Amino acid sequence: MLAKLFIFYFRSMNKEKKSVGEMVLLFHRELKSRYPDTEIKAIIYCLFDSLMGWSRATVQLNKAKLLDKQNESYFQDALRRLQTGEPIQYIIGSTDFCGLILKVQPGVLIPRPETEELAILITRENQHIRNQQVSILDLGTGSGCLALAMKKAFPLADVTGIEKFPDALLIATQNALVNQLEVTFRKDDFLKPLSFEKHEIYDIIVSNPPYIPEHERANMSSHVVDYEPEHALFVPDNHPLLFFEAIAAIAKERLKPNGLLYVEIHEFHGEETVDLFRKEGFKTVELIRDGFGNNRFVKASTPFQKFRDRTRIPQDR
Repeated sequence: MLAKLFIFYFRSMNKEKKSVGEMVLLFHRELKSRYPDTEIKAIIYCLFDSLMGWSRATVQLNKAKLLDKQNESYFQDALRRLQTGEPIQYIIGSTDFCGLILKVQPGVLIPRPETEELAILITRENQHIRNQQVSILDLGTGSGCLALAMKKAFPLADVTGIEKFPDALLIATQNALVNQLEVTFRKDDFLKPLSFEKHEIYDIIVSNPPYIPEHERANMSSHVVDYEPEHALFVPDNHPLLFFEAIAAIAKERLKPNGLLYVEIHEFHGEETVDLFRKEGFKTVELIRDGFGNNRFVKASTPFQKFRDRTRIPQDR
């Protein structure tokens, strides 16, 4: 009799717990009105990896396994937050970027795949300086993703990231410590004259500045506009190239002879951005497409006049 009661009690207790498979089905049922099926799957696998270190295959092999109360509570809380539109990266507190695990939280922009493409582009095109002591500047560093990717790709480089907002600057600094990469981060606003020392000139300048015109806000996903920092996304409708004008001015002053500038841009303002850099005297200005075929990056080299100024022989001065 006691044995039967124990078995009944054990089974009733287990019925209160959800299995891995039941939790997966719950996420699909509750999120199908907000996310496509493929994205729900990616979210689920991301949560299992973050909480339990499980791969996709492990999740599939353990569908019958019961979740303990602590893990089930974690998934239920994540589901509630996802239903409000909160990005999965903020829920788990991190994201992957070029093989780096970066901390992200509200107040810092979540790095995008396009920005990762930019880092890969810069790395691929500059392999010849991988083991040289070059200097790299990241304007508007945010989470530090580009600056840290540059330090990882060019280990001997002196990398500096500039950021206006203290919350993002703190996250960037923490990301450098966690990934054991030595990058200098400092607070400054590159829309205003920067506090550079005279000797601070760079081989490469990179930037992923705000470039989305304000009028596009209405057509964007709520998980972006309701949660991510608007100052890292939007520019005035009447001044869409605001940040690129500032970047051009800084690069003209701070790029070394034969230095390179790489920026991420708005796909519908590609030709305008190229024209801006050409008018500012930059050489070999290129418009580059991303993996989806959209105009997404501009590459330019040191302006003609700056090159002449830095190579002028003493008696010409």
